[in-house]
Amino acid sequence: MRNFGVKSKLAKEFVGFMGGSPEFRALFEKKNQQYHNTYSALDIRNARLKLSGIDPSSLQPEIKIPPIINCRMAKGGTGKTTICGGVASALSMFGYKVLMIDGDPQASLTGLFGINWATENITHIGELMLKHSRKGRYSIEEAVRPLYENNMLDLIASDISLANADSWLMGVTNREFSFRRFLDANIEFFSKYDVIMIDSAPSTNLLTNSFMCACQKILAVVWLDGQSLKAMQVLASNVNELNDAFNSVGFHLDVHIVANGYHPSYGPCKDAMSTLISSYPDKLNNNVIPHAASFMRQVELFKVEDSGTVLEREPNSIAARSIIDLTKSLVKEYDIKLCGNKLI
Repeated sequence: MRNFGVKSKLAKEFVGFMGGSPEFRALFEKKNQQYHNTYSALDIRNARLKLSGIDPSSLQPEIKIPPIINCRMAKGGTGKTTICGGVASALSMFGYKVLMIDGDPQASLTGLFGINWATENITHIGELMLKHSRKGRYSIEEAVRPLYENNMLDLIASDISLANADSWLMGVTNREFSFRRFLDANIEFFSKYDVIMIDSAPSTNLLTNSFMCACQKILAVVWLDGQSLKAMQVLASNVNELNDAFNSVGFHLDVHIVANGYHPSYGPCKDAMSTLISSYPDKLNNNVIPHAASFMRQVELFKVEDSGTVLEREPNSIAARSIIDLTKSLVKEYDIKLCGNKLI
């Protein structure tokens, strides 16, 4: 479990509180009334509910699959894991319960949160889906790694053996929808979250297609260079193929694009940005993620357990601000609701 909290200035923003500090501190009954308090994701969730006149203990989750944000790109090195982990952490600090699924055998998301996949015993999403497909016994709860208290941020981790998923998916009927069937079969478990975030592998394979066919909108993370622009074209083609193949059953997949790695003094960045704007004007997020050293300091090379998102490690940095602003926009883009409540 990670011991992460933010100070009052950020906490007020996450809660959406416009009043003074004494009134803000009064929202938290269990906190000492001190100026230098830190506030956890659970504190912020309860404060938001309290301001809306909702008793957290009386809430019952609506039984449905929450919005799915599937971070994807057709090449590696675009920063999709940074965006996935950063947005998940920020969503949690806005009070939403978040389940992350590391869908990449490289396990970068797993490592970002300080888990050494090479030494730990991990049950990944491929193993859970396989057991479900073969009607075997499995426990999602045992596979989940709780990161923030009270399931505010949970992770189904990954390791290199996830690469074997395609070998058994090949023999599954209607395999493109195997992940969706897994979600539906465990709907009560997934309903306790407000949003699911998937860090998909860059390769186009049966597992990544299955993740794509379970959601309504891909979050494409594009690094601002020529190779990533070409990869975006490949991803768009992949999306079109899936839409054409399953249009008859009412399936339609859209794309929302985040431009990453912008530096105002780099000519290729500006050229790539212009190309994105002209090529995908209605699919591009208004927030552009800067090229920032803070992102490079997220992963510790020699003490993996100390790794963490930029919001955890450098919450007052420009990089963290860009992730917070992006997260605000994605709440609206993906219609994420606190406890399924349209009012908050």
